[in-house]
Amino acid sequence: MKYAKGTWPARRWLDGYPTAVAVAALICLYGIAVRTVPGQWLDDQVFGWAQRPPYGPLRDVLPIAARRVLPFVMLVALGLVAGWRLVRGERAVMAVALLVPLISIPLARWLRVTLPRPDHGYSYVDNTMPSTHAAVVVASAVAIAMMFPSERPAWLGWCLGGVAAVACLGNVVGHAHRPSDVLASVLLVIAVAGVVRGLSRRLARRDRGDRGW
Repeated sequence: MKYAKGTWPARRWLDGYPTAVAVAALICLYGIAVRTVPGQWLDDQVFGWAQRPPYGPLRDVLPIAARRVLPFVMLVALGLVAGWRLVRGERAVMAVALLVPLISIPLARWLRVTLPRPDHGYSYVDNTMPSTHAAVVVASAVAIAMMFPSERPAWLGWCLGGVAAVACLGNVVGHAHRPSDVLASVLLVIAVAGVVRGLSRRLARRDRGDRGW
């Protein structure tokens, strides 16, 4: 079978490379930062380091923004953008993007209450990986970005990235989550988004009658 330019098999396999890296990194992060003594020690050290910068008034603002304001604001923004796409008749784009938070958020919560954490004497005893609050913000940001597949302005990407960074930092500064927890949320959303995009592209190729891999 002949392939059009840019659609040869290796290119299609490479499309899933970031997803595979995110999944592998998430598994390694849990296996090291949660399951091992050196991993818990390092995570605790970074946790303490994150509290040291002179945040000033932001020390009280960041946790509130990360856990009370941004999750609500981002979900509202996501709903507005999804409604706009629906009005424009772009149901497929909207549906694919919404799958990211619809899968990521419950999955983050399920992993947090399910994954065991051995008590090696560092910070909190209970497992807090991944952060559900961070997952809400990051997944919403990714979903909004996915609803602009071609005409997304550069400033939007920077704003969404900044919001996600504030959410992650605020959860750590407010002592709600360890650094590994918010990093796990980011990796989880990246993995889910990659799987969703990959499946949607495969279904689109199947609808066009392209059976190549």
